[in-house]
Amino acid sequence: MTARAAGQGGGARMARDLNEDEVWRLARRVGGEKLKVSPAARSRLRRIAKRTPEVVVKLTGRTRRGPVHLKHHLDYISRNMKLVMTTQSGEQITDRDRLRTLHDDWVGRNATQQVARPSPNAAQSVSIVLSMSPQTPADKVEQAARVWARETLGGQYDYVMVRHDPEVDKKQTTRPHMHVTVRAVGYDGKRLSPGPEDLQLWRERFARELRRLGVEAEATPRQARGIVQKSKKNAIYHMQEKTKKQGEAEPYVLRRQQRAAEKAAQAPEQEPTSWEKKIQARQDSINRAYLNYADQLDRGDVDDRRLARDLRKVVAEMPVPLPRRKEMEVHMRRVRDQKHGLSHPTSSRPQEPHRERDAPVYAQDTADAGPKLGR
Repeated sequence: MTARAAGQGGGARMARDLNEDEVWRLARRVGGEKLKVSPAARSRLRRIAKRTPEVVVKLTGRTRRGPVHLKHHLDYISRNMKLVMTTQSGEQITDRDRLRTLHDDWVGRNATQQVARPSPNAAQSVSIVLSMSPQTPADKVEQAARVWARETLGGQYDYVMVRHDPEVDKKQTTRPHMHVTVRAVGYDGKRLSPGPEDLQLWRERFARELRRLGVEAEATPRQARGIVQKSKKNAIYHMQEKTKKQGEAEPYVLRRQQRAAEKAAQAPEQEPTSWEKKIQARQDSINRAYLNYADQLDRGDVDDRRLARDLRKVVAEMPVPLPRRKEMEVHMRRVRDQKHGLSHPTSSRPQEPHRERDAPVYAQDTADAGPKLGR
């Protein structure tokens, strides 16, 4: 499979087309062989040490429940045709009649081209958002996203793109981002079904294009930054924001999570579960990888030694890798014990906020409320 291929039949994976080192993985060394710090690894370590802004490439949902959901989604991303929509061939769609023609074409071709058995709940499209930090020029985000789409989807899928710009749409978004909506069935009749490895590759590709345009950008996995909590689903995030403004009860899923944490906090403290131990072991491995690079860089010039110090600082400031419910339990246990005059060690930093600092903030997409993304 070529590097441009998206998931085929839900099982295949894209080939990696980048030469950047995964510096958060422990390097394999044989017979006392010295760790080599390649130029690509050195550049990436510098970006990690500088805490370079992270790109976001996110699946926000799939349009299902027949053609009506797709219609609503296209209306949403185009702001009811107030924004220009561009197809994979470069055609600009600016009127509703052309948009309806595209909609009908997608629905018809999905039905006739798919290889799998027809299903009334089959997705008509896959919704993707590419986003960057608020200070990033929107035109650079758009340029990088267009190259990303051409390399990732070109020649295999129909898609449309729309730019949401904070300068134009201040009430709806605070970050420049591109909506990429892909017709679910590819030219080969198979459905687009990317997995975690594909999404990481997509992030790296988008970050590479932004750097080529002069924008500082990185695409490390969450745990390479000490984060194990996934960002909240857009639907839950916006429900939570709404309840804060209107003083309503929190979403049920969060209330249930809090009740479970309260129950655990009231019980005697338990030994970490096997999966909690695995999370910690993986984080220890990442920290050791960074420290191994720091030891090697200490033998270099002034810049290398400075980078080594910065990497050790990164490791020292890593948050404790706690799942969201466990973090709530630890906080409740600490509050309870403080009331009884007990103390807790303060050397460990807590997990970062529930919504990742690099997560995009934009208006709720009609597709976002769809079923959980799956293979």
